[in-house]
Amino acid sequence: MLNQQHELWRVIQGFNRDAPMAWPTWLRQVLYACVCLAFFGILWPLWLSELRQDVRLAQETHARLRAEFSAKLIRIAPLESLQIKHSRLSLRLAVLEKQLPGPNETAIFLADMSRAGRAHHLRYEHIRPAEMSRQLPYVQQNIALRVSGRYQDLAGFAAELADLNWLVSLHSFTLVPSKDGALLMDAIVRTLRPINMLPNANDAKVSP
Repeated sequence: MLNQQHELWRVIQGFNRDAPMAWPTWLRQVLYACVCLAFFGILWPLWLSELRQDVRLAQETHARLRAEFSAKLIRIAPLESLQIKHSRLSLRLAVLEKQLPGPNETAIFLADMSRAGRAHHLRYEHIRPAEMSRQLPYVQQNIALRVSGRYQDLAGFAAELADLNWLVSLHSFTLVPSKDGALLMDAIVRTLRPINMLPNANDAKVSP
């Protein structure tokens, strides 16, 4: 075996290094294979480093998307309960809107308010509906009111206004003594109306 190696080395040394085309085919193939292996050995670490970088970027992207997904999942977790709450509030709002006077019911509302005042022995100085103002999604109707009577009668009148079928509120009310010893109350009675319940042009003005 050792003699064969010496013989091979002696043959290789006898080749003309300046004329590689004259070398035996097997030697040229071996040399070509060695060059390819050396070239591959140089490029292999570079290719692996690029693959490692791509894998690292993919892992970072995966972690970021996983964190975003978890955050969104936590954020939408109460969505079902919020939808149930929204449906309940919508139902409650619909019930409250039924208590608002319609476009042709303002006169009935004024009649109910006048009847409540007379039931408490109050004297009306004036009832003046003002122009309606739009406050989306409702229209606001203000009614200037001035009545006179005893304190307990005025308090009972205000309480009865709150018990009317209409959804009303009292604003900017003042109490001052009048000449006959009674109290004079100035107030703004306010009610709302859904904007899709606007009256026609002929019904837009309400007579005091």
